[in-house]
Amino acid sequence: MLKVMPGFLPPHMYVCVSLLLFISCRSSPPADIPGEHFMPPPATSEFHSPAYPAPDWVKHAVIAEIPIRAFNHPSYATPDNWSKEFGNASYLSILDRLPFLKEMGINVLCLYSIYDHTPGTNLYAIRHHEPAHELGSLQDVRQLVETAHRMGFKLISNTNHYAVDQTSPMIHEHPDWFLPKEFSLYGQRVFDLAHPEVIAYIIDTHSWWCTEIGLDGWRIDVAHQTYRSYIWDSVLTRCANRGKSILLATEGVHLESHIRGAGWGEYPPFLDMKHPGKRWENQEAPYGSMKDFGTATLQDPYRLKDISSHNSTVPCPYNYDRASCPREGAYQIKGSQFLFGYNLLFAPIVPWMMPGELFNASHLVVPGVMKHRLRGKLLHSYLDWGEISEQASVISDFRQIARIRQAHPDLFHNNSFSAEIINIPFDSSHPVEAKPYARILSGKKAAIVIGNPHADRDIRFQLQIPLVELGMGGETEVQVTDCLTGTIRDVHIEKMNQYTLRVARDRSKGGGVRVLIVELIR
Repeated sequence: MLKVMPGFLPPHMYVCVSLLLFISCRSSPPADIPGEHFMPPPATSEFHSPAYPAPDWVKHAVIAEIPIRAFNHPSYATPDNWSKEFGNASYLSILDRLPFLKEMGINVLCLYSIYDHTPGTNLYAIRHHEPAHELGSLQDVRQLVETAHRMGFKLISNTNHYAVDQTSPMIHEHPDWFLPKEFSLYGQRVFDLAHPEVIAYIIDTHSWWCTEIGLDGWRIDVAHQTYRSYIWDSVLTRCANRGKSILLATEGVHLESHIRGAGWGEYPPFLDMKHPGKRWENQEAPYGSMKDFGTATLQDPYRLKDISSHNSTVPCPYNYDRASCPREGAYQIKGSQFLFGYNLLFAPIVPWMMPGELFNASHLVVPGVMKHRLRGKLLHSYLDWGEISEQASVISDFRQIARIRQAHPDLFHNNSFSAEIINIPFDSSHPVEAKPYARILSGKKAAIVIGNPHADRDIRFQLQIPLVELGMGGETEVQVTDCLTGTIRDVHIEKMNQYTLRVARDRSKGGGVRVLIVELIR
């Protein structure tokens, strides 16, 4: 039988018969084909109508992935002197950086990973029911969760729930829990997902982290291959019965009323916020994984955009040769106010990024990964926090963008169904593909976002702001707040058809994006 920690919920075997009956209706057993493709992918129906929708806080979520071992390393300036080649930061080391993350607009942390896992991957489980003791104790995890919650953060974690690493002692403790070793996924030893005790173990562990320790959800790794609704509906239900609403972020596929988990390797910018899916999502992809941004509904309002993720790879990833790769790397924003503001914090999507995007961070590899098969991924990198002192301008602008979003939560949020969007007609001093757009509370208030993606030129825009479409057509004057300058003025309706402003070049002080708030005069 499963040995558990104090307070851990033991397997409820009385539910297993009904679960197995449910399994036979929803999923087929693994086909007898060794290799990485033996597990049949879940049917599209598995991702429809989960037992409970995402919690309300997802509407305002801004998510950052945190690779615990190297995120806030005590010796970040001297990696050659690290005592552990993959990093020896800890659960509690995250606490010192929470104020910075909060100032930059982050309010959800995705930890890699909360449970005991292999340091070379940050993903593969040793035991799902214990913390990684070299990162700290269970009490340290509780302190991290409680402190983060007090500061307004939510915490989720990645999970490879379907398997353990080949070094896990669980393979010898419960040999009947696992498929034969020739059936593997990415080198992991795979659970028999038709075994009653395995089902109970996964449900109990993942519920326990949320209901007893306080975790707020899970990013489910390779969900397009491993997701089983009979498991995750049970986790959602167990948590809901304890008064806990959690988020599920399923990598590789959109989970209805929740979100897709980050993991793409390419990040084309949105240039038309009214029709962003034309350059982004692909409805023809397997499992419906690339959900079109235009298909949001009241019941399924959220879409995710990962401007960077742990799967980012480039030919010259780490800046280890600064002569040939002076500013290369897998980060995408690189100090761009256009990408951070126009494309992320002001857009009607759930933004998900690595912390290095919050300033113009160098992509630096943890020492052990250069000889590891996962080299090239942001999940296995560290930050040189000394670079912050060199980037006061970038950080100041990004903080201002975050404050604008926070000051207008009625307009800037992630619900793509309730946030009505229109494109604003315009002329410009130079050609620009990024279309100004408005997010509207009809008849009350609108935010107009203007982006300049060019790093070599300022652009003057003349906006033809359609007050009728904003629900303000019957007014003679409206109040316009320029969020960059802080100026507030009353503008006659005729002037709104020729509203002129300049957006400084991207990556310059105050450049890349401007925001106007248009309101009825009270």
